[in-house]
Amino acid sequence: MTKKTVWAGGALLLGIAVAAVVATRQSPTETPAGAIALPPTGPLTIAAGGDTVISRPIARSDKDEAFEAMIGIVRGAAVAITNLEMTLLENGPSGDAARARPQGAIGSSAEAAGLRSLGFDVVGQANNHATDYGPEGMIETRAILVDSGLLPAGSGRDLAEARAPVFVGIGARKVAVVAVAISSSPESVATPARGVINGRPGINPLRYAADVTVDGPTYETLRRSAPAWQGGHEPAADQFTLLGTTIKKGERTSVNLVPDPGDVDAILAQVRLARQTAEVVVLSVHSHEPGNDSDRPAEFFSALARQAIDAGAALIVGHGPHRLRGVEIYKGGAILYSVGNFLYQLKEGQSPATDQFDAGVDMYSLATGISGGRTASRFGVANEEWWEGAVAVATFESGALRSLQVHPVDLGWDGPADRRGVPRKPAATQAVKILERLAGLSQPYNTTVRIGNGVGTVVIK
Repeated sequence: MTKKTVWAGGALLLGIAVAAVVATRQSPTETPAGAIALPPTGPLTIAAGGDTVISRPIARSDKDEAFEAMIGIVRGAAVAITNLEMTLLENGPSGDAARARPQGAIGSSAEAAGLRSLGFDVVGQANNHATDYGPEGMIETRAILVDSGLLPAGSGRDLAEARAPVFVGIGARKVAVVAVAISSSPESVATPARGVINGRPGINPLRYAADVTVDGPTYETLRRSAPAWQGGHEPAADQFTLLGTTIKKGERTSVNLVPDPGDVDAILAQVRLARQTAEVVVLSVHSHEPGNDSDRPAEFFSALARQAIDAGAALIVGHGPHRLRGVEIYKGGAILYSVGNFLYQLKEGQSPATDQFDAGVDMYSLATGISGGRTASRFGVANEEWWEGAVAVATFESGALRSLQVHPVDLGWDGPADRRGVPRKPAATQAVKILERLAGLSQPYNTTVRIGNGVGTVVIK
């Protein structure tokens, strides 16, 4: 399908004049940064890539046939989306931002322009790296993205702006994107404005807590130890709080991650709001949970995805664990639990494990607060799967999902370090291997992925 077109000549001038008037009545998220005209009728394609870290211009020598084939898939869609796991600062960090997390990846407007040239339209900021350099760094990143013709999603000057959908499309036909981070730190979460008091800039969160039940002997051991850990008297016989986590006595030991019901309701409300205007609503979800070692998502992510489809979303795109997870077809909507990495360049000496999420700690232990989340991950940059991903291309007609193709991505795991991280179309044997793994990961959801000509076609029931 032909890539989106941009108004020209008199139509462009008229559009600019109208936008200047309308902008005084609309929020920044309601006016597309990149004035994209979607096809007026017929099929509508959306391409979704995974996590992106772009630390340098892609060299001419890297732009080979396999690279151009992969980028052609992105550029060929009417709308293309990726998740940006870095900060863009024109003059580098300063002040508090310089001290926030000095190991986080940094780019500038050059990297934003590079993303735009690759064909992307919407860039998710709702992730665990959005405030690596403080809320100021996140806000400057938003501004640079907008100036480069990209739409930032899932971030804002307060919680209302961070939660709001962004709309792509000039005219009646629109695609909406709502971006949310399950994996995020408390200090990165946007807060609401209250009267004349401004909210805190940050991201759109889905927070969660641990619901811990332990067997009888374990409960007694923890109960007797609690006074020494936190002072006070010996706790009750059936339930007590330890380091901020409620511990309950039961038949067996289990830890469930329970989402914040207020966050869930707010996210679903934005999906419903977006569906009133948009032909297609996409929910972008950043989630490492239950940890990078796991090839399956946390159960409450699955529940949220299905609820979002019930609320009007047609495509759920997961990312975060730097690996592929399965695909589920639910009530005609598609849930991609993780499409892995899309573009992942690391500067020399830079480690991706800059926080507990990228380090792949055990989120169950982290949520309980008992172990401090120090459980070591077996999965990281030394694994081949870290350097593989997928671009999903979904085709819609009249808002209904008609086809879903998955294009495997090769990031050069076995190549030289200075070329690693650049997306390419894999060789035939590697493409089959990646797609067979995706097909296996999708089987628990009763999803069939048919493989042919280096592409996976998801059967939509």
